[in-house]
Amino acid sequence: MDYEDAIARVYEHLENDHVEKAVMACLRVARTSGDHLNAAVFLRELYPEKAEVARALFDDASHLNAEAQKFLYEKSLDRWIELHTIDFAFPEDEGKSDGDKRSVFKISAGELDSEVEQWNAAINDFTLPPGMGEFDTAAFTDRFAQHKAGIRVRIRAVTTIRARLKTRCLNYAIGIERQLQLQKKGQGFLEAVQNEVNNYFKAHAEDVFLKLQKATQLSVSSELEDCSLLLTEVRRALKASADFFYPSVSGTVVCADGKERELGDEQYLNRLNEFLARRLSRSTSRELISAELEHLVTFFRRLNEMASKGVHGPVTLAEAKQGLVGLYFFLFNVCQHLSKDGA
Repeated sequence: MDYEDAIARVYEHLENDHVEKAVMACLRVARTSGDHLNAAVFLRELYPEKAEVARALFDDASHLNAEAQKFLYEKSLDRWIELHTIDFAFPEDEGKSDGDKRSVFKISAGELDSEVEQWNAAINDFTLPPGMGEFDTAAFTDRFAQHKAGIRVRIRAVTTIRARLKTRCLNYAIGIERQLQLQKKGQGFLEAVQNEVNNYFKAHAEDVFLKLQKATQLSVSSELEDCSLLLTEVRRALKASADFFYPSVSGTVVCADGKERELGDEQYLNRLNEFLARRLSRSTSRELISAELEHLVTFFRRLNEMASKGVHGPVTLAEAKQGLVGLYFFLFNVCQHLSKDGA
């Protein structure tokens, strides 16, 4: 879905005063973007009947747990009541106590325009029948004035709700538009990080570059198998970067902290940590970069542990992408320091 085009249609419907179409466009944006709360809010404006709302909400939120579904139902109802509550009384409620007076006007977005048209037509249909006497004419005129006043209040209620609904659609469109702009800026920053890392390894270590490219290709796939392959490729890229920064050595090595460790081919995480300790020893950001590496390693380790215990389902695309993004930011910070040192 092209969200920019969808938001443009919302604006177009609002400019043309097509409220129902604007609500439907907002509902489509909310559903497509996974914005379940606002999808429920706009669903209620199209289907004010409880049974219909419950059915539509169940279809949209069947994958959520019972608590989340309850929250959507109750919160969207609160938003609906807020919009449909009027702060003036109907003429027929004037003699009633405050608790018995109607304060919520129930109407769907699709009924707004036809409701006003019907009530205006009803006012025009009130004509004085021919041949009425003087007293009958006075009584008819009085009843007509009272009925007309009630109709005017209903029209006012409809136009008030209509205006509020237009404002809600406008605010939602503005909010989504702002969200998209911020996301673009964030994506631009991530693209800049990827570009710098890719350019560095393209010039210094083609093997790392090729593995990063393979991982990036897998990240745009929605196939479940590709999610697992993506994590595997991220691990391979991490090991390839260790091979480049600190090639494997046989036997034990006295590390920068004075402890002896194996830094062989399979101990690539040890080699990365030793590289950071030796090469970035004077850097004020070494601890931060080391923490990034530790976070990345912990992420992979916990995924493996949960999978081996059978308490975790198949790797999701979000989890796989998280590993790739973490790797890119770790390598970006390392490359930044190496570039400053002329490496």
